[in-house]
Amino acid sequence: MSSNNQEIIEFFTKLVTDEGVLDIPEEVFLKMEKEYGELLKNEFTAARMFKLPQFEIDFFKWLKEEDRLVWNDLWSENEENYTVSIEFLPQLLEKDGRGFPICDLQTVDNYYFMPQLLVDRESEVMVEAAKVRFMEKKGLTPNQLLALEIHYGGIDIWHFAYKHKVKLSDAKAAVASLVEDQVLVHLTDAEHLAPILEL
Repeated sequence: MSSNNQEIIEFFTKLVTDEGVLDIPEEVFLKMEKEYGELLKNEFTAARMFKLPQFEIDFFKWLKEEDRLVWNDLWSENEENYTVSIEFLPQLLEKDGRGFPICDLQTVDNYYFMPQLLVDRESEVMVEAAKVRFMEKKGLTPNQLLALEIHYGGIDIWHFAYKHKVKLSDAKAAVASLVEDQVLVHLTDAEHLAPILEL
């Protein structure tokens, strides 16, 4: 291990709480390089959990108000400490608004989409049109925006709505429309999503 990596490990070791949770202050989190994610994930075998950064906690507070059934599926009243597996740290360090992936809901339908769920030919036309409109600084419909987001990586409907300030009902309507137009496949059960997530 390089001396630089050793210094990084030593710095973050001091941020592990007595409960064994890595608690990174927001100002530190926002300055972290995304490469730190893999380094810390591999080094912190004892502290297997980390506290979500404040911007993601703000999202979950919004989710609690907007879609309580989903929030209940993820958290419980006495579990509002918002700690998750350190496995997710690299994803959170992307800081692209995709956040902690909501993809394993057990009591309500999942709305998590990955590029593999876009139907090739049909989605290509829509995505290309959306890219052109985006480059020309023209407005995008929720359908176009969602197809574009999915094209670039996995995202759930709640982070999508929060990131783009779209009503949840409009975001879900966009999903229904894309499915109806055979642009997108919607797998609602976690057990059906799991094999694709592992690819």
